[in-house]
Amino acid sequence: MKTKTPDHVEIRIPPRAEFVRVVRMAACAVASQMDFTYDVLKDVELAVGEACNNAVEHVVTGSPDEIIVRFSMDEDQLAMEVIDRGKGFELAESSGRASIEDDDWDEPGGLGLVVIRELMDEMSVDCSPTTGTCVRMVKYRATR
Repeated sequence: MKTKTPDHVEIRIPPRAEFVRVVRMAACAVASQMDFTYDVLKDVELAVGEACNNAVEHVVTGSPDEIIVRFSMDEDQLAMEVIDRGKGFELAESSGRASIEDDDWDEPGGLGLVVIRELMDEMSVDCSPTTGTCVRMVKYRATR
């Protein structure tokens, strides 16, 4: 990447599982612009896909609200945000787990944020009942 100012890409998808694949492919394409290794491209693709899966799962059924995925690239990093208007959840910082109810961990899924945290250099979650949820992920060009 030769630019000094950040480049931005934004995708809006309906809150349905069949559109997560589109975002995963876009994430891989955007990350490839930064000359990441193949393994890192796949990590980015998986992390963004997991964040989108969570957004689809937690959005209010029948909601017309879109899921917004933003990519911001500069010389040093790729930052990604997945934003939805779902009901949100509480993040247990010590465990890195998200929890709506403790017994949800016995159900299939539920490890998306754990996977994201392991694959990305940074991850944060901002939840608000009024604005929804934003999962922010960062992958640095060089290992930090």
